[in-house]
Amino acid sequence: MTTVAPAPGAGHRTTLDAVAKVAGVSIGTVSKVVNGRSGVGDDTRERVQHAIGQLGYVSIGERQRGAHDRGEVSVELLVDSRDIGNPYVSTFLQGVMDAAGMFDVGVTLRNLTGVEKRDPVGWAQKLARAGRSGVIELTSAYSAPRARALRAVAMPMVLVDPIDSPRTSTPSIGATNWQGAYQATRHLLDLGHRNIRYIGGPEGAACDIVRAHGWAAAMAESGITVDATTVPRHSYTFEHGLAAATALLTGGDRPTAIFAGSDVSAMGVLEAARRMGLTVPEDLSVVGFDDTHIAAIATPPLTTVHQPIADIGRTALFTLLRLARGETLVTKRTELSTDLVIRASTAPPHDSNPA
Repeated sequence: MTTVAPAPGAGHRTTLDAVAKVAGVSIGTVSKVVNGRSGVGDDTRERVQHAIGQLGYVSIGERQRGAHDRGEVSVELLVDSRDIGNPYVSTFLQGVMDAAGMFDVGVTLRNLTGVEKRDPVGWAQKLARAGRSGVIELTSAYSAPRARALRAVAMPMVLVDPIDSPRTSTPSIGATNWQGAYQATRHLLDLGHRNIRYIGGPEGAACDIVRAHGWAAAMAESGITVDATTVPRHSYTFEHGLAAATALLTGGDRPTAIFAGSDVSAMGVLEAARRMGLTVPEDLSVVGFDDTHIAAIATPPLTTVHQPIADIGRTALFTLLRLARGETLVTKRTELSTDLVIRASTAPPHDSNPA
């Protein structure tokens, strides 16, 4: 009878001893199977190989051979292919590649949606045997099975702007989203706006929820009550910005300012205003978030929250390399500072549309 393998424990690499216990054999027998030596019966060998597959075991020798064959340190970068056209992603990739060049590291870009369909254990084993030093996941939902499978092969993972709340067990990199949103809203309030609406991103995205709370906090400080749960959410896309802004601007209580959770969404807001014959910033002030290259070339140039996206990419790779060397991090969560960049898309509200 084959023993059912328990899931690898959090933070623990699968060992020869664990494989031996599951297979019901000695450590020496497992070593023979792993190293392709003779002296093991077919049934026993099959039992050991089954346990290796269940537990996701990869030997140090296999990892070293993979790294030697590649001739360089390499990391796996997981990105949803649907996001490749987003300026945030391209700027992040620039930062990763800059850092990779500094440390002579190879970066393999992989479609996250394809990885999500695979067995996590087999996927992690393949990465380890290919000599990968670790995995970076960009704006994805945390996957406990993937995290366990990577821990089983002693491979570190770093999350960047995870959709859900950062896990204390897994290092993550992001920006000061609350502070950035608060500062953006404070800027609009200081200009004299009172009817300020926020257009959010993906439903349940932790970074977006925090941005909405920053907006709400700044509004509350000025004695204006808003409900963060009513924020229009769908995605950080031009289409969502356009649809949400159109709905807000055609409603009965038209805002004098809109703060969008991304530059791409803000582009949709600018287009909604144009289609309605509104002039930015005379009739409507618009603020974005990210400060990607499209912000400076927008018409008018976009006031936006600058988050150091390229630095986030560099920090993600530096962090992963430190973990791969066995270093201990002081904190599992790193947030880089945001700043407001004021351009021509914001101005005091018209007297004819009083705040």
